[in-house]
Amino acid sequence: MNPYLKMQVETATPVERVVLLYEKLLLLLKDALSALEEGDVQRRINSIAKAERIVQVLNGSLDMEAGGDVARSLREFYQALLSGMFAVIREGDREILKNLIMMVKEVKEAWAEVSSKV
Repeated sequence: MNPYLKMQVETATPVERVVLLYEKLLLLLKDALSALEEGDVQRRINSIAKAERIVQVLNGSLDMEAGGDVARSLREFYQALLSGMFAVIREGDREILKNLIMMVKEVKEAWAEVSSKV
């Protein structure tokens, strides 16, 4: 791991870590889109698989009792992302992937705003 990135992760607040995960998720989804447009099936599948692992980490970190409606909404969001990613692997649909990127970007921006206020 890059020493700068390692330090950034180690010194980040929990909310900043969530933002970092969303940033990586976006990079992977954009790479999958690029791979899809270039016809690189293996790279598309690898990027989506890595993105799925990030979504699973985010989903697994939800505290459903303390998080209330927000946690339930995020759980639904993560399930929709996973379903969409599966469709992209199965069908190679650019529009689904572009929609996933847009959705992740919007939620990442919301987390970044929360992070700036914490």
